[in-house]
Amino acid sequence: MTTPSPTDALLLIGHGSRDAEAITEYQQFAEKLAGALGLPVYPCFLEFADPPIVDGIRACIEAGARQVVALPLFLGPAGHQKNDVPAILNWAKTQWPEVGFKYGVPLGAQPQIISVLAQRAAEAIAASPAAIPAAETALLLVGRGSRDPDSNSEVYKIARMLWEGRSYGWVESAFYSLTQPDIPAALERCIRLGVRRVVVLPYLLFTGAICRRTGDRARAVQTRHPDVEILVAEHLSLHPEVIEAVRYRYQEVVEGTATMTCDLCKYRHRFAGFEDEHGLPQTSDHHHGLRGVPHTHGPHGYSYEQALETLLPPRYQNGQKASPVPMAAAPLKYDAAGQVAWDEIWADFCDLALAGGPPHRGELLEPVLPEVVAANPQGYEKVLAELERGLRLVTGLAVVPSKSPGWIGLQCASEAMALWLLRAIVVENICVRREGQTLFLPAGPDFRLEYEIKNVITVAAKTHHYWSEHIMAGGA
Repeated sequence: MTTPSPTDALLLIGHGSRDAEAITEYQQFAEKLAGALGLPVYPCFLEFADPPIVDGIRACIEAGARQVVALPLFLGPAGHQKNDVPAILNWAKTQWPEVGFKYGVPLGAQPQIISVLAQRAAEAIAASPAAIPAAETALLLVGRGSRDPDSNSEVYKIARMLWEGRSYGWVESAFYSLTQPDIPAALERCIRLGVRRVVVLPYLLFTGAICRRTGDRARAVQTRHPDVEILVAEHLSLHPEVIEAVRYRYQEVVEGTATMTCDLCKYRHRFAGFEDEHGLPQTSDHHHGLRGVPHTHGPHGYSYEQALETLLPPRYQNGQKASPVPMAAAPLKYDAAGQVAWDEIWADFCDLALAGGPPHRGELLEPVLPEVVAANPQGYEKVLAELERGLRLVTGLAVVPSKSPGWIGLQCASEAMALWLLRAIVVENICVRREGQTLFLPAGPDFRLEYEIKNVITVAAKTHHYWSEHIMAGGA
């Protein structure tokens, strides 16, 4: 093992959370890691919490570090690890050329991680009074879910490694959001396979809203199947083997053996459904990797304002700048019949669309669970009707029903359009999925007219408007 130099520092990059317990657990993890490595660890966050990555870098340098090892405390490879963090490190190299920056890889399918997951399953089973054989038990590994197929495939790899050499009847995979199968669907599959017990394994480092909701969704399925035991295991947390897995990733960087395969990277190779992302440049924004970085950081004096100018539709270029008015500032307008005039709300739409930020603030707006729909079918139909009316008004596209409760479909004119809108809607803090040319947006019986309903319609209007006037007008 290479001994750290007194001038070394470890920049530990977490995703970030609005949950105080999650941040506390992360800080405890950083302290334990510092003790295990015997060198300073500077924790920072990609989003949702402070300090941002740039402040973590500054802290390392102000403490005298001449070699900064940046470790992404992420479980799998995805956009944050492939784009956001490299973008800020590339910027840092231009600001502090005298400092060496090295970048590690995500934790991934390490033996230590698989061992901890197996232990979490065993702990949950040991706490149950039911005597159910392992052969009639399924483990359900629940990942966060990603728009990157490379990251999602890691969950399946770990699930397989959990099954190998153990006596469990099945090990299945599921995802909290952003992709399929979701938790209820995966649990129903396990039950149809004939299991008597399912152990839900949250493949999450720290506690927080996602961890708690994973348990809530599992328990909701339990109420429908009282004859099957559904247990929810603890997340990875502060287990010593998780600390060891991170220490191993650090050692790889120091010794120059850290490697990241690009064999399944959607940016390097054309994969079905991700063709438009092949060859995209490595970038970030001021809400993620570049959070806290001045907006005039571009090469050769190329400012943020100039970059925005190039994105504006032709009639707005070289003209008055878009005003930074939030989307929520546009009040609802009503027609003579007392219905919301969705197509008349935005007087100067480009100003709002390009400078207003996401219409939906706070936590990701996601579809509700099927049992929530079943509990209030009349309210759900009312919300669907208003969403359908609004989506038709602002886009002119056909609206189609979804076979899965909690979604409403928007029929795009082409698959290219659907792919572009999907990527644009994702960054607007609203969940979306695609089936061919159809995009599915979230719906729920408790969606409010001036909040969730307005936000779903607004994001469709905003992205469709930009596609029609800028992307198509530009010949894309």
